[in-house]
Amino acid sequence: MEENKFQLADYIIFGVMLLISVGIGVFYACAGGKQQTNREFLMADRSMRSLPVALSVLASFFSASTLLGTPAEVYVYGIQYWISVFGAILAPLTGAFLFGPMFFKLKLVSVYEYLELRFHSKSVRLFAAALFILRLIMGMGIVLYGPSTALGAVTGFPVWAIILVVGGVCTFYTTLGGMKAVIWTDVFQTFVMFAGMLAVFIQGCIKVGGLEELWNINYQGGRINFFDFDPDPHIRQTFWSLTIGMYFVWLYPYTVDQQMVQRFSSARSLSDARFALICNVPGMFLLITLCSFTGLALYANYVTCDPLKNGDVANENQLLPHFVMEVFQDLPGLPGLFVACMISGALSSISSMLNSLAAVTWEDFLKLRFSSLSERNATKVTRTLAFLYGLLGIGMAFAVKEMGGTVLQASLAFNGSAGAPLVGVFILGACFTSSNWVGALVGGVLGFAFSMWGQIGKYLSLPTNARLPTSTLGCHSNTTTVDDVIMSSDYKINNPDPSLEGLDRFYGISYLWFSALGVIITVCVGLFVSWCTKGQTEKTGKVPDRLRLKMWENICMGLCFPPHILKKEMKQKQLQDQLKDVPSITYTYRQPRSSILILQPLEVTLDVKLDQRASSSDDGPDVKTQADDNNSLADSSSVDKILAKS
Repeated sequence: MEENKFQLADYIIFGVMLLISVGIGVFYACAGGKQQTNREFLMADRSMRSLPVALSVLASFFSASTLLGTPAEVYVYGIQYWISVFGAILAPLTGAFLFGPMFFKLKLVSVYEYLELRFHSKSVRLFAAALFILRLIMGMGIVLYGPSTALGAVTGFPVWAIILVVGGVCTFYTTLGGMKAVIWTDVFQTFVMFAGMLAVFIQGCIKVGGLEELWNINYQGGRINFFDFDPDPHIRQTFWSLTIGMYFVWLYPYTVDQQMVQRFSSARSLSDARFALICNVPGMFLLITLCSFTGLALYANYVTCDPLKNGDVANENQLLPHFVMEVFQDLPGLPGLFVACMISGALSSISSMLNSLAAVTWEDFLKLRFSSLSERNATKVTRTLAFLYGLLGIGMAFAVKEMGGTVLQASLAFNGSAGAPLVGVFILGACFTSSNWVGALVGGVLGFAFSMWGQIGKYLSLPTNARLPTSTLGCHSNTTTVDDVIMSSDYKINNPDPSLEGLDRFYGISYLWFSALGVIITVCVGLFVSWCTKGQTEKTGKVPDRLRLKMWENICMGLCFPPHILKKEMKQKQLQDQLKDVPSITYTYRQPRSSILILQPLEVTLDVKLDQRASSSDDGPDVKTQADDNNSLADSSSVDKILAKS
């Protein structure tokens, strides 16, 4: 492949994208309060509307790894990956209606402060915060390296130089502009990502003769393989792993991840925050669908000549950039738009990582020791932390160059293995009142150890070959057709090796299941250890309602008890709530004093009057007995007068 194919128009478009991102950071560094407090720098002054928050969350979690990896995934393994969208869209709904509102009402800067409030233990909080920091440091390397290889493939620039430029720009505007700069650059970069991927897909369809022809070619080549209901967990991708497994992969980013919670809490109201996550459902659907069908366009254009087998590209991650330079070679500016699309995906993810890393490091570690610092000095510390983490991320990108496998699988696998125990710890705290800090800590450690063990073993063991066939029959001939490729002897499907035994059998489990297994092990171990250490649970006392997921409890009640029992319980609870608002009642008991000289029958009356004092829900009504001497039929003095007259 020829080097340095960029033209002047491409450099202009790419440069404008970088300048706009930097300009947004400079603007918010000078506007408003000039990011002089951590409330502004880390939480955007809690004033953001729903739409920018929604686009920011979407851009942060759909990095260049997704934009590069998903088309390559479909090219190699078929359209089956698209089914994952139905599991993925459940994650933002879980965040919008369960975890998100709870965190929003607590007004936390670091989500891991919740763990200390819930378990009364700094150990659990520090463990979770440290695991988060480790995950993001590794994640920055993956996210930054991916688009750097893409840009290097189409321009001929050294990868190391691209890493330095992209990482430097991101660090600059994040350090200057804080959370508002991060959110508004994400909004701009989201549109760039959609525009770039849409342009590639449309041009790919045009080149093969339209959408119908694209579909027919992929159908003949075995890429239209939506559904596989085989329950075997060792199969790389099935309907079950792509829905259930992928839900657990996305569960951490959209529920308890610091990046999501910071954006959720930066909204001006709970309704804005919830609507922002709900908007991610159609956003995820469109972006995953667009990237998946771009993979079909890749295969339709390369059905007769696979660039991987032919040696045109070094790995799957360079397929899309290679394709772009071919289909856009006569359209100046569009290669620049594509590279801007890839870099936007990286910038949006890394900027949110830097801001969140600074927030967690300050709130969960440094603030505990330097709590006497003024607000202005504390903000200077968080700015410095964001800058230092940017430098660290650049260094990690060079280390990621040594990793094997596709960028997509590496990103999903590692993030899932580190995120799974964190999800499990928060589920223990929010959903199970019987859990304590010992169970949460032990469960989190074992869940993390299990997930990492499985992922490391999977990388070191021999992978099962589940790739769909490709051909090089037409690389040196312009007359080769799709039928010639399909009927050729080298075009055959490689079935996975079923003879794995021992640990290799365990390592052969699909990478999509490790997140689910990590969450389940964390919760089960945590509940068991909490049961064995009941004394610690009793010390903490009753869990406040603000630290529990009430909707989760209602769902469990609905599954475990018949509806008529729930209806009766609900009526009793409503009656109790109504009685709490009833003012105290004073009973006045009037009892006339009897006299042997009065022959009228005695009358007893009971007057009830409401006092204005508010009653306590635990105390009974205030009862007071009074004798009204003025209205009594007889008293001691009147009896004496009658006796005197007689």
